[in-house]
Amino acid sequence: MVNRLNERMKKMRNFLITAAADIVLILVSYFVFRAIISGPTRHRLYEKFLSSFAKFVILIFLASLIITGITALALYRTRYIQYINIVAPALVSILVGFVVSTVPTRGYGDKEKEK
Repeated sequence: MVNRLNERMKKMRNFLITAAADIVLILVSYFVFRAIISGPTRHRLYEKFLSSFAKFVILIFLASLIITGITALALYRTRYIQYINIVAPALVSILVGFVVSTVPTRGYGDKEKEK
């Protein structure tokens, strides 16, 4: 009974560590993509791919599916398949950081103050 409890605690600790690492990856990729890609380019990407919520959901699902599939295939071929639950979410977190960085930060009616 104690061994089962310790095993569950270890799994929960590993899950929390992985979740924290994914949050850090999302934030880092957000700031990196925001620094690399200019504002107008990010806005054009958002308007082209993510302006419709239905299109957004479908594209994110397909991109996550493709990333996870390619990762699983690569890890299976290299015999590191046991790390799929760590590597695939980390790569999807980078995608999420990119998507978040493309969302416009100003509203539709906002204008920059002229000096």
